[in-house]
Amino acid sequence: MISLKSGFTIIELLITVAILGILAAIAYPSYKEYVIKTNRVDVQSEMLLISSNLSNYKTVNGTYANAQLDGKTGGSTRNYPVSGSAQYKIKLDISADNLSWSLTASPISNSKQDGNGDVLLNNNNEKCWDKGTTCTLSPSTTW
Repeated sequence: MISLKSGFTIIELLITVAILGILAAIAYPSYKEYVIKTNRVDVQSEMLLISSNLSNYKTVNGTYANAQLDGKTGGSTRNYPVSGSAQYKIKLDISADNLSWSLTASPISNSKQDGNGDVLLNNNNEKCWDKGTTCTLSPSTTW
């Protein structure tokens, strides 16, 4: 009687595990960068929404005096996103003459965004982001 053994040898299994390890080592950093970029784009979108609310606030009130992040009375700082794990702290600064504003989204320490740089926007639609450094708003800067 001839008996045929089927299955995988230990060498075949080790080669498979090694290939999976190499693929994971290549894919994980790309995925991590994708998540960081997605979170940054998400907070930029939120800042544009806040900008729209502030514009509406000024249209109704004539100035940005007492304006808040939600365009009404929600405070001048908040974490974002509101639900889940916060990645950014968004801060609204109103000028002394109440005619201009700037938004700064700073990564929260020990979050996925930590070390990814501040995101800035002002009432002139000047935008700025620079990974790991401070940037200055101007007509030529962008996200």
